[in-house]
This record gives sequence, C-alpha cells and structure tokens, in this order.
Amino acid sequence: MTRESTPRPAPLQGHVVVGFDGSPGAERAVDLAADEAARRHTILEVLHALEWVEVAGGDDRFGQQLRENARAIVDRGADRARARHEGLPVLATVELANAIDALEAASDRAALLVVGSRGMGGFAGLLMGSVSLPVSAAARCPILVVHPDHDTAADRPAKPIVVGVSADDCGPALEAAFAQAAARNLPVRAIHAWRYPASMAGGLAFAPAVSIIDDWRTMAETTLITAVKPFRDKHPDVPVTEDAVLDTAAHALITASADADLLVLAAHRPTGRFGPNLGRAIHTALHHAHSPILLIPTHNHPEPTKTQNPEETP
Repeated sequence: MTRESTPRPAPLQGHVVVGFDGSPGAERAVDLAADEAARRHTILEVLHALEWVEVAGGDDRFGQQLRENARAIVDRGADRARARHEGLPVLATVELANAIDALEAASDRAALLVVGSRGMGGFAGLLMGSVSLPVSAAARCPILVVHPDHDTAADRPAKPIVVGVSADDCGPALEAAFAQAAARNLPVRAIHAWRYPASMAGGLAFAPAVSIIDDWRTMAETTLITAVKPFRDKHPDVPVTEDAVLDTAAHALITASADADLLVLAAHRPTGRFGPNLGRAIHTALHHAHSPILLIPTHNHPEPTKTQNPEETP
C-alpha cells in the first residue's frame, strides 16, 4: 500500500478518518465525521482508495488520469468538511490500495473511522458485505457507519443516543454512548433485549405463568440497571431511560434506531476459524438500522464451542 497525501504532522494519532468516494452517502459520512472532529478538537482526514497497480516501464497516462480523478474526489470531500466547520483542520489523502485494506490500515492511526453505508468507486459495496462487514469486524478503533438517507442537517430534530446492553461486557459501548450524549446535549436510551429460555419457549404447550414472566423480566431489568449504573453515576447530567424489552436483540435495536440520533453497539467479535466476526444482531443492524451506528470494539473472544442463541448478544 502506498499513499499520496497533502503534507501532515507526524506522528498523527487519535484523529478522525472518513472514507470518501464522492457518493451522496459518503457526503453524509463527511458531514458527521466533520462534526465529530470539531467536537473532539482534532484533525479530520478525508480518505479515498484507488486500486491501481503501476506497471514498470509501461504507459502510465491512464494511471495518471485515475490519480488526478481520485485527487479531485478527495479534495471535494475535504472542501465539504471545511465548509461545514470553518477552521477545522482537514487533510485529503489518496490511498493506492483496495478499500478494505485502506480502511483497516486507517483504523490503526485513527480514534474514529467513519464510512458511508453505500457508495460508488473507492468504497463501493458498503453494507453489501464486500467492504463494511470485514472492516467492521477487523477495525482496531471505533467505526461509525452512516446511512445515505440520514439527516445530517445541523438543525435536525433532537433524538436520544441509543445503546444496546447485553449480558456481555458493554462497558466501552456505554461509556461511548454517555460521552456522545454529553457532547451533543442529548439523553441516553439504554436497551436490553431479553427472551424466555429456549427450553421454556419451545417446551410449554401453554403460556408461562405470570410469576415466571415477572421473574425473567426482573432479571432482565436488573441486568440493565446494573450495567448502566456506573455510567449514570459518572455522567449525572445526562438523562437516561432504561428499557428491558421482550424481543430479539436485532429487532429491538432496529426499532429503537428509528428514533435515535445514534445507535451505539459493542462489537464483541468472537474469533473463529475465519478470523474475527460480528454477531447476527450487529450484522442485521448494519443492514437495516435507521440511524448511524457506532461500533465500539471490545477484546476478541474465542468462538463459543457450545450452541448459543446469536440474538441474545448485540
């Protein structure tokens, strides 16, 4: 991988990187990436991937034209960011690499990676599985996925920051959700989806007793309250709503995202035979959520050897 870029300070760590291919979805991603960089008082890097292999001794006129086109595209994205936030330091970078390699490499130098969910050219195929899913599974920093129809207007209606809470370690996602809420002056809505045990749901010929339902609901609410409490205490000025809902994780998250400014999820990424992978709930949310999704990486865990319900963990 090689890089063509405007001069920049070195080393450059902890900034915001956004993938840009000139599509409307990528423009939405640039808008939110610029907002994030401005909130963090840091640099925004606008990145375009150009997959082109130079042939030694060959006619490079076509390659030169491709590089010029790529430069024009990335400069347009950088100009859009500067227009949104006057005075924001913005870098325009062209990576001579495929989109997956460029984005994964960028995650090593960024505090946040931002991508549009669908694009053309340099980042085509996002959310179709060819780019976004492997990048989301392998990125070493938080990744924000922005849908092309998301309203990025500065005066858009205020909506809460929604965070998915499971029985696994959701601390990093909760911290990120509360930090986002505090920075945006928005409330947090914490959601924990629960279901009856598979043995109960499939083994009874009649509805479970009310007392059994109440017991399981109480356990779900306790799990949620316990997980949220340290962050509620740390951010006392952030309003919080806690909802334990009887539903699958994927459906609960997608439904909640319809009234969310941002959906925050912990990417647990169990490691299997083919490397890190995302759970079904996150996979489904990436395809169908109505709001941008912020994935917070957690430590990789070995892939479970026993059968688990993939819906129980976002």
